[in-house]
Amino acid sequence: MSVGSNLFLKAALGVAPSCTMALTLSYLSPIHSSTFLVCEALILHEFGKMQLTQLGLTFVYSLFIEFTSYGLFFIEPHGLAAKILLSVIACAVLSIGVGFTISSGFAVMPMEGLVKTISDKKNISFGAVRVCLEVLFTVCSAISSFVLLPELPSVGIGTVIATFLSGNITNIFSSLFHKRINAYLGFQA
Repeated sequence: MSVGSNLFLKAALGVAPSCTMALTLSYLSPIHSSTFLVCEALILHEFGKMQLTQLGLTFVYSLFIEFTSYGLFFIEPHGLAAKILLSVIACAVLSIGVGFTISSGFAVMPMEGLVKTISDKKNISFGAVRVCLEVLFTVCSAISSFVLLPELPSVGIGTVIATFLSGNITNIFSSLFHKRINAYLGFQA
């Protein structure tokens, strides 16, 4: 997932949809980082060990983003077509990382925790919920930026591409490999 996040940064066409609101809110207020956890806790009617684990995982994820950025120093896309292609690749890498994370049964990042909670509560596929939330976050971020900020710092064409691709790629990946991953990890046959 961290490699996918770094590839989004390298493409420089906006950030991943799950990051749009956090980035926009960071320009407006320092109190934003726990929004997904709060929403998840409200839906579950509890704030427990899983949400605390997600906070720790967010810190570790940030370290991995920093670490993997050094290995991608050579990627310098030139031209819009190369940047769009890199955004699509970033989306695929990030979505496959999300698929592995969800299949692991371990703690997930706060965004995935919120998506999984809604998906489980409403009995809707993870990918469909993710696409809906990412569209919502992207639109809200664009509106907030347009109204409150002088520019759209987080939303770009790469964000829009990822909004519609990431949940669908995660669904495809999960449908193809979820049982194999679980069997490998020893969860279920």
